[in-house]
Formats: sequence, structure tokens, C-alpha cells
Amino acid sequence: MTGAMGFLGSALVILLVLHVSADVILRNVFGYPIAGTIEVVSMVYMIGICFLPLALADERDAHISVEVLTELMPPGVVRWLIIAGTALGIVVMGFLCWRTWLEAVVQYRKGAVMIVAGRDPIITWPSYFLLPLGFGLSALVCVWKIFCQMTRRPFGPGDDALPAGMELVAKDKIENV
Repeated sequence: MTGAMGFLGSALVILLVLHVSADVILRNVFGYPIAGTIEVVSMVYMIGICFLPLALADERDAHISVEVLTELMPPGVVRWLIIAGTALGIVVMGFLCWRTWLEAVVQYRKGAVMIVAGRDPIITWPSYFLLPLGFGLSALVCVWKIFCQMTRRPFGPGDDALPAGMELVAKDKIENV
């Protein structure tokens, strides 16, 4: 599922480039821009690009991390810090999923649209559901990740590597053998 969300995020990048390129060409060559390009870019493409691949980033440990202090700590402490951080990620992503879901439902019930320069309205309520989808999948990945960390199991299917941070514990065990 995370791969599908990453694919959708990538597809939205391609659609954004095509849409903006078509708008630039139509505006400069024919003097006829595509109405609502900025609004569609900001309300659809950018939201999907930012929030759909969150779970994929969690799965690949691709978020920004700073390991200055943890390199000085014993592996056991690092392991529990990683577990605590992952648990915090579950709480934060879960809360964001819940809160953005409530907002998405409100926007759906209102039938949220955006009027652009007196033209036909652009329906915007579906884009509100991209946030809880991204946050919810990210929370689920964190739940699986914490389960793997607590049970010292490999994180991914068919993955022989240890979960994030566990390589420190394994390295320490190898050096002490």
C-alpha cells in the first residue's frame, strides 16, 4: 500500500509538470491560459505530493534524522529511544489522521468548491481526504515498525535487515563476540 501511495505521489508530480507546462505554453503562445492552474496545483497536486508518500518515507526510514548524541549512547538505550520515538510517531500521526478526517468530513458535507475568476467552480473537498489517508497509513507503518522493534523481527517482508537502529545493537554484539 505504501508503494501505491508513493506511485500516486509520483504520478501527481508528473501531472503537475504537464499541467503547468500546458498552462505556460497556452498562455504565451495562444494567449489563453488554463483557468485555475494555481488553485489546482495548490489544492490537489501539492497536497497529494506532500502527504500521500508519508508512509513510504516511514517505511524506508527516509525522514530527516540527527544521530549526534545517539552515536555516544549504548545500543540498548538507542533501541529504546527508537521505540519511544516510533510510539510518539504513532500518537502524532494518529491524532493528525483523526483531526484531518474530521475537517475532510466537514468540507465534504459543505461540498467545498473554489470559484476562480468567475468561472466554473473547482471541487476541492476530495483533496481534504488525502491528508488523513497519508497520516493514517503513516501511523499504521509506525505500528508495524514498533511491533518489529519490540520483537526484534525484520521490518519489511522478506527483509533480512534489522529495523532502524537495531543495526547498532547487532554491530555491538558482533564486536563483543
